[in-house]
Amino acid sequence: MEASALKDTIPGNARAALEPTAHGGQLRRRAIAVGGFGVLVLGFLVVIGLGKLIALLLLVALVGGVAFVVGRSLRRRGGTLRHAAGAVQSAAGSVQSAAGTAARRPVDGLRTRNTERGKRSRERDRGKEAGRLNARGVELRRQGDALGAVAAHRAALEIAHAAGDPSTEAMTLNNLGLALAHTGDERAAIDHFDASATLLREIDDAHHEGQVLANLGFLHGRSGRNEQAVYCLEAALDRLEPDSRAFRHVEEQLRRAS
Repeated sequence: MEASALKDTIPGNARAALEPTAHGGQLRRRAIAVGGFGVLVLGFLVVIGLGKLIALLLLVALVGGVAFVVGRSLRRRGGTLRHAAGAVQSAAGSVQSAAGTAARRPVDGLRTRNTERGKRSRERDRGKEAGRLNARGVELRRQGDALGAVAAHRAALEIAHAAGDPSTEAMTLNNLGLALAHTGDERAAIDHFDASATLLREIDDAHHEGQVLANLGFLHGRSGRNEQAVYCLEAALDRLEPDSRAFRHVEEQLRRAS
C-alpha cells in the first residue's frame, strides 16, 4: 500500500472504530487484541536489549497491522453493504414493475368498457334513426305519399339489417309491405309480409307475427282471394292476444270473409 493511501486509510478506520456501533465495537476489540500483542512483543524486545531503531520499526509494523485488520473489516462491511444496496435496488425495480402492471390493468379495463359503451351507444343511435325513418314512412303513407313511405321504410330496413336487430327489421318489413300495397305492388307487399312473419317466428314474437299475418289476410281479402284471406286471419287469431284490439279486429274481418 502506498504512503498516501495508508494516510487516508488509518484515519478513516480509526473513525469507524470510534463509532458507537456494533461494528465499531468489533473494530476496537480487534485493535486492542493486535495492539496488546504488539506491546507484549515490543516489551520483550526492549527487555532483551534490542535497540530503539528496532523498537520503532516494530511500532510502525504494529500500527500498519492494526490498520490492515481494521481496513479488511471495513472492506468486508462495504461489500455487504453494496450487496444489500443491490438487493434493495432489485426489490425496488420489482415493485416498480408490479406497480406499472397494476396501473395498466385499470387503464386496459377502462379502455374495454369505453369500447363496449361506445358500441352500445352507436347501436342505440342506429335504432333511433331506424325508428325515426319508420315513423316518417307511416306518416307519409297516411298522407297519401306511398312512394315517399316506401323510400323511408327501405332506408330504415338497411339500418336495422346492418345493426343486426331482427325485431326492428321484421317490423320495418311489415311497414314496407303496407306502403308497397298502397302503391299497388301487391306481389312485393306479400313477399315483405311473408319475410316479416318468418323473422318474427324465428325470434318467437307471436303477437307481432299475428299482426303481420292479419295484414296479409286483409290484403288477400281486398283482392278477392277469400280462401287465402281466411287462412291468414285464422292463423293470426292463434297468435294474437285475445283481449287485444288487433284480435277483435281480425275476428270481425274473419266473420265477414266467411
